[in-house]
Amino acid sequence: MSKTNQFAPGNYRYAPGVFQYSAGVAADAGYRIERARFACAVPLQEGFRRIADHLKSLGRPLTAFCACELRFAGTVR
Repeated sequence: MSKTNQFAPGNYRYAPGVFQYSAGVAADAGYRIERARFACAVPLQEGFRRIADHLKSLGRPLTAFCACELRFAGTVR
């Protein structure tokens, strides 16, 4: 089993990976990780603004954002 590091500001722990990536994340007790996906591609900056707005609406800090997948959809609207 991999060693995990606690990230208290986000209420999760992660398994270290190569620089800037982790090998996985897990929510602390009493929290959960939710996966979400935009219905259509948006510019990167707009996507991160939407994520920040969503976390703020939930009363969560930006540090609660624990992972993302970036995909190129061919066109950006």
